Amino acid sequence: MTSPNTGLRRTALVVLAVGASLGVSACGAGQISQTAGQVAAVDGGQGSVGELYVNDLVVVQPESGEARLGFAASFTGSGPGDEISLDRVEIDGIEAQIGETQPLQRGCSLIVSADPEATPSPATDDLCVERTTATLPGADDLNVGTSVPATVSFSNGDQIDMAAAVISEVPASDEYTRPVETHSEGH
Repeated sequence: MTSPNTGLRRTALVVLAVGASLGVSACGAGQISQTAGQVAAVDGGQGSVGELYVNDLVVVQPESGEARLGFAASFTGSGPGDEISLDRVEIDGIEAQIGETQPLQRGCSLIVSADPEATPSPATDDLCVERTTATLPGADDLNVGTSVPATVSFSNGDQIDMAAAVISEVPASDEYTRPVETHSEGH
């Protein structure tokens, strides 16, 4: 035979368990997160308008010297169409200094290299890809690991708004050595 208090204890335990689970599940409900609206600074920004695409927009913040930009801009589609030029790139309110470029024909791409050793090269007849470089003077206040607002403008009036990832310079795999001050005595 069971005691009348056993049923009461079971009921109390069930009510307590349900109340605790509701309290825990509602713990984050309605909270405003500081990072909820941020875009992760991974890979780089991307965006498009019509037949214009920009991919992997990054700002490389070196230890010394000017910040550099890297991205690919493409003019897609088929058939005849007017050429389109890259007019302006603005990162967090700072205008980038873009190397010389030719207007993009339909089906062509412009690669802006963040490599400090990059050499601009025009598109060739067999490959419709042009290469150039761009710097971002006055970008010392941009913090590595964040995303900042960016706008890429074209000669036809189209404009792509996106976020650009701010990254540090990545050393070549065979050139990096750890600074001596970070070594522990046992290693």
